Amino acid sequence: MDSVKVFGAKGISPGRSTGPALVWRERLALRGFADLERGVFTGGMGELEGISFAGAVLVFPSSKGSTLWSITLDLACRFGHAPAAMVNSKLDPFVALGCVLEGIPLVRVDDARIFDEVKNGDVLTVDADRGEVTVTQTG
Repeated sequence: MDSVKVFGAKGISPGRSTGPALVWRERLALRGFADLERGVFTGGMGELEGISFAGAVLVFPSSKGSTLWSITLDLACRFGHAPAAMVNSKLDPFVALGCVLEGIPLVRVDDARIFDEVKNGDVLTVDADRGEVTVTQTG
């Protein structure tokens, strides 16, 4: 039976999207940690190494990097590997800029339990317009 949980969120970049969750509990960097042409995480990403981020909902506290974050996200999108949405616990202007420019829904969730309750592969629906993240856990 599926279990459904809903987290309240603050919409940052508008839109609604659904995809499998990829959870990273540390600040996330794409530059140097992702193969943008293939749309997969590379070395230094632990259990996410070799996993495709294309069409996934990335759940991470905030980014690591600078203005290159939004440029790197733009390149991933140009190669056809855009994430479906992003969920952060701390607003990062570089992630926000990249998501707005690329039309990727982005929300901030203040409830830290999201990092404990969401598992890789859970189906997440991010609705930045309504301010919520719906988690569907199968099993």
